[in-house]
Amino acid sequence: MNDFLKCCKPRMLINPKFIAVCSILFVATGCQNSTLRYDLNEQQKIYIHETTKNYGGLIELYKQRLQKSDTEDTRYKLAQVYYLSNDYEAAKRTLTPVLNKSKNDNLFVLYGHVESKMRNNDTALEYLDKAITINPKNGEAYNVKGIVLLKKKQYDAARYSFNLARENFYDENKVTNNLAMLSILNQDYNEAYKHLNILYTKGYRDQTILHNLLYTLVKLNKIQLAKSFCLGHRLSNEPEILIQELKQIEPIKAIKFNEIVPTQNDNQKQYTIEKSASQKVNKTDKKVVKPEKVINSQATDKSEISTKLSSVAKLDSETESKTASKQNNQVNQATTQSTILAVRSGEHRKFSRITFETVSPLNKNQYVIEKISPTEFKLSLYDVTLPSKGINYIINQISRSDRDFANVTGTLTAEKTLVLQIKTKQDSIVKDFDAGPNSNGKAHCFAFDFYLENK
Repeated sequence: MNDFLKCCKPRMLINPKFIAVCSILFVATGCQNSTLRYDLNEQQKIYIHETTKNYGGLIELYKQRLQKSDTEDTRYKLAQVYYLSNDYEAAKRTLTPVLNKSKNDNLFVLYGHVESKMRNNDTALEYLDKAITINPKNGEAYNVKGIVLLKKKQYDAARYSFNLARENFYDENKVTNNLAMLSILNQDYNEAYKHLNILYTKGYRDQTILHNLLYTLVKLNKIQLAKSFCLGHRLSNEPEILIQELKQIEPIKAIKFNEIVPTQNDNQKQYTIEKSASQKVNKTDKKVVKPEKVINSQATDKSEISTKLSSVAKLDSETESKTASKQNNQVNQATTQSTILAVRSGEHRKFSRITFETVSPLNKNQYVIEKISPTEFKLSLYDVTLPSKGINYIINQISRSDRDFANVTGTLTAEKTLVLQIKTKQDSIVKDFDAGPNSNGKAHCFAFDFYLENK
């Protein structure tokens, strides 16, 4: 019997040590797969946000990543997105902790961009020189340095820096535009036109290039050509008013700098809202210009408009007159919901108010107010028609309220977006609301109230 029990005694099929090892491996493998899935999900989200240029989504992702692991690379990427969304204070705040220990030349270039945007030109040059010391072949650093030197009116040094950017294979088209900008500042408009015309005949329709080319045509007194060009590229529905304004603007205030860091050149916050606003307007019975025809401007080289406007590069006065006539007819046929009839501003006890009177009520998709810094605001109104008096009328009306407003500037983009840059004298906050019909009931009022935070 004992022998039988010995034979039948249960054996330990699995060694306890073996079980422990397997458990550890199982847990580790599970964690690894979970982490891998998490990383893949995050990378997919980043890819989607980058593809759609959803800067708000990218900011949140990089902030979450930074909370888990504070690395220089994550700070660089987060600061880059802040820069693209025009939040320069946040970009600077993100980069500052790693500046003293970084050896990344691209990080210093980005910081140079930020300081330049904040008008700290000497600081920008300091960090751009650090980038060049680390990597003497960084063409972007030379290009940005040239722009900063232009702002400091050191034109010879700027030209030298732009040529170094070209020698180090930085984007040829951006360098060419910046050299044209240098010629404009020197009031050598023929030379500027030669540079810009090279880009135009290549098919480039970047807003910076179009703006500088129009300004050059005006300064060369090619008024009929400027009108044709303005209408053809939808730079304004009132070309005569815009041209008169450009005649009076000094070069330093008229030129547009090409300073974008990443390859995505459009500000997606503006693009997204413009697209949704245009789609919403297209559902009405009114006729509007479809946004696809504006956004895909480089794809229209073979379109009817570009074919008719090819005469611009050749300065063919007869063709340009026909083009202007046709474009005028097209513009007159188009109507928008955001026709601005009047603008008013006034001061109240605790705030200053800007009121827009429009034909139809503004909705949330037709404007955006952005806080660039505690004292700087960007107001964008989409798909608008300006009053007959033009942008200067709007700026002057707002500037009348000078108790709280330090400076107001404005532009009208090719997509008919009115962009107002408003600087307050003290840290402020903005409240916006629909104020209803005006006193005679023939227009709708929309108000923006600027409250000083210390009141």
